[in-house]
Amino acid sequence: MVKIRWKIVTGFLILAVMLVISGLISIYELTKLGNQVNQLLMDNYRSIDFSKEMNYSMSIQEKAILLSIQGDKETALSLFANAEKSFNNNLKKASNNLTLPGEIKQIDSISSSYKQYKETALEFIQGEDASLSVYLNEVYPKIQAVNRSVNNLLTINQQNLNQTVTVLKQSPYRTILPGLIIIITSVVFSMIFNYMISFYLIKPINKITKNVKNFTKYRKPYEVTIDTKDEIFELNEAVKDLILTKKNLTKPE
Repeated sequence: MVKIRWKIVTGFLILAVMLVISGLISIYELTKLGNQVNQLLMDNYRSIDFSKEMNYSMSIQEKAILLSIQGDKETALSLFANAEKSFNNNLKKASNNLTLPGEIKQIDSISSSYKQYKETALEFIQGEDASLSVYLNEVYPKIQAVNRSVNNLLTINQQNLNQTVTVLKQSPYRTILPGLIIIITSVVFSMIFNYMISFYLIKPINKITKNVKNFTKYRKPYEVTIDTKDEIFELNEAVKDLILTKKNLTKPE
């Protein structure tokens, strides 16, 4: 025989478990989303920073080339070497931070165009014919080629940042949805639970009360049947026994 108390406790426990599950799912989704967004942002920011550093290194190398035109080749070679080291260092970092489609293609393009540019630039700096016309016709186009490849890498990561913003805008709905489903389910369960309490507890007690009043006031027969084998059933049987005892006591001798 299942006691009413255990039925009620079980109902509230199920409701509590559903609400806890709802909270845990929401916390999990928020944590997962936060980690994903943080990783995306960090990867993009790194690649953008590496691209900007490469652009800066190219501007220093261009200054070194212009110095060679003025005849200061020693300073130009030293400045170019330092800038080249910085460029290669940032290119290597960028190649180790490949997270987006198309990045590897741009890294290969940067490496290829920079290799061609470097050979021409060093030949120009070390050569005797370091004139402005040679620079504009032979060196500068290759500088532009390297800059285009670096800027393409920069653009890819900037565009992905915009996509990340879109994900952030949509994320509240994705995070809220599982919790919302659990909450709706909990509300439906609460309504069903309320109905069961009314059907198995409130209505039988009201029925017993009404029949007891009818017996005491109008001497109507007490005819209440409880099908559930629980405390209400025991109460009904006790009331029947009490009424039967009263009938026997009031019978004329």
